[in-house]
Amino acid sequence: MAQAALIANMASAGFGAVGAMQAAKADKAQAERNAFIGRTRALQADTAERTGLNDELSTIRATLAANGQTGGTFEIMRALRETRGRERRVEVGNRMQEAADWRMQGRNALVKGRAEALTRLPEFGLSLFKLSQIRRGGSNG
Repeated sequence: MAQAALIANMASAGFGAVGAMQAAKADKAQAERNAFIGRTRALQADTAERTGLNDELSTIRATLAANGQTGGTFEIMRALRETRGRERRVEVGNRMQEAADWRMQGRNALVKGRAEALTRLPEFGLSLFKLSQIRRGGSNG
């Protein structure tokens, strides 16, 4: 009877360790998918911001040309490019940071899973006292 309980305890600890690692791997995979989505969003934000800047510059050129204004055009466009470029870099940087955070979360999940599995593995082994009780046929186990 004591042997069956010990075997059940060992099996439970073993399955617990395997389950912890599987859960950690699943968390890591989900975090990697989220990081990929974050990088994709960063690229999309970059493209959208560049397109928006080109549209704005085209509109300004057309408006100034329609009004017959030629002076100061270069300075206006340069200032707009600098401002929009800075905004674009900040937005892309924020999105890339989100992706990096997801990657780190995935790494942390795996480390946590390994640690949890390692803490459960000692339960898988039998103590010397329990082994001696089984060998002697004792029922105190």
